[in-house]
Amino acid sequence: MRYAWTFISLLLIAVCMINCARESDEDAIQALLESSWYVGDGAVKTADDSTNVPQEPAHAALLGDSIPWVRWARWIERPVAREFDIYVNGDSADVTITAYFRGEPPGFGLFVVNDPYNPVFQRTISDSVLRKVKLYKDNDNTWHIAGMTVADIHTTGTDYPVSIQELRARVESRNYEFVVTNPETYFTKEQLPTFYPSDTVEVTVTCSAQDDSTWAFLHHGTGHCPGIGVHIRQPLYRDNITTFSRTWIIAEDSVINTPAVRHSAIDVLGWQTLFGDSTEPYSSRAWCLPYIVMEPGQEIPQDID
Repeated sequence: MRYAWTFISLLLIAVCMINCARESDEDAIQALLESSWYVGDGAVKTADDSTNVPQEPAHAALLGDSIPWVRWARWIERPVAREFDIYVNGDSADVTITAYFRGEPPGFGLFVVNDPYNPVFQRTISDSVLRKVKLYKDNDNTWHIAGMTVADIHTTGTDYPVSIQELRARVESRNYEFVVTNPETYFTKEQLPTFYPSDTVEVTVTCSAQDDSTWAFLHHGTGHCPGIGVHIRQPLYRDNITTFSRTWIIAEDSVINTPAVRHSAIDVLGWQTLFGDSTEPYSSRAWCLPYIVMEPGQEIPQDID
């Protein structure tokens, strides 16, 4: 009996050590993802204007022919709770990050005015956010980001779901191109969109909505830490019924130090969301992804500063 108790005690100790190691890994992974330049709250920053005053698009004077007259702003409820579903397998891990963006009038939501003589319409925001991340542990038992998907944001329960089929960013001067066609595609840090401060980028988006048309917007410039980078949102030009494009000048990001991680998003709203009356619902789709601004020859930023 004494040997049996000894065996059971050793077994319990082993199980405890395994569970403690797993919990330690999960805590370390979550801490990394909450603080990393690459993940952090970048999707939140591009989706939230934190104001109920509809905003004029950046550089509106130059884009008078881009989109019919409209002003809008999102204000989502904070804090945004994120759930981390972490699966550790030895020295690698897979994480699914989910969150929900909520905005309930009168205090929060989408605030839009589509005619100078109309009042501001308020629409309820109910968006689901999904991003997947792969990680690895190095020889020092430190976790690092191996790859990530876009943060895929879509409106739940809408009768007019919006979809994005392709995002393409091309720098003609150096024959560089980044393309994503699937929100579940993983990109390593080296594969993320990487631009030089002098780059001019041609952004093209293919998108659609069920029983509605759309308009696409580009968000960029937002840094991970407060006070770093500026949130710029610009409407794209319509090329045809499903394709939008515009030129993005990286210098507009006002990057002071390189290399730097910034957050971008392609944000597609339903036509009735922007131009309907007070009875129309909110419907949108966005793909959010970090991008790197660096000088030639510089190394990309680490997971955290």
